Amino acid sequence: MTIIEPNKSKYSYNPIILTLSVFLVALVCLNICFYNNNVVLKQSISIESKNLQKLQVANAEIKDQLYKITDINNMNSVIEAKNLVKDRNPEYFKNESEILAIN
Repeated sequence: MTIIEPNKSKYSYNPIILTLSVFLVALVCLNICFYNNNVVLKQSISIESKNLQKLQVANAEIKDQLYKITDINNMNSVIEAKNLVKDRNPEYFKNESEILAIN
């Protein structure tokens, strides 16, 4: 008598182990993606901090130039160069809208 048996595989695939393996591989891939995004973010932060530092230096230089221009000693030399005279009793403009409102 002949018994026909189906072809049996040497390896039996347990669905739980297969599911957990696929899940583990997916987590590893996701971890790699998060790590790459983290590295890119750190690199862009360092680049932008260097740019910020350059802008702060440029801002300080511009402020220094502005303060040199508006320095009182520098203003005295400009006054002398343009032959300006300091008015001891200056007369300022008066707003006459109050006078017109009373009348």
